[in-house]
Amino acid sequence: MNTNELISEVAKRMGCYKKDVRELLLQHFLQVLLEAISRGEKVHIAHLGTFYPGLSYGRNKEGTRRLWIRFSPAEDLIRKLNSAHDSQGGSNAS
Repeated sequence: MNTNELISEVAKRMGCYKKDVRELLLQHFLQVLLEAISRGEKVHIAHLGTFYPGLSYGRNKEGTRRLWIRFSPAEDLIRKLNSAHDSQGGSNAS
């Protein structure tokens, strides 16, 4: 699923305009997430997971720090994914 498909599906389920969903997801949500991560804060979304900052150090002479976003899925999300996978007849057995 790409961005446009996600936006269309959310708009359809919420009964609102695609432009409003796009603005919410791609502008406001991302901006709030990036601002919180930049301040070193975790962002927890119930039933989805937690976004949190990670640091790495560059290989240049200055030893530049680079901030990146890590994501840890919620146990509830993992259970739902596994349940959906199992109900579709999926199996990891070799």
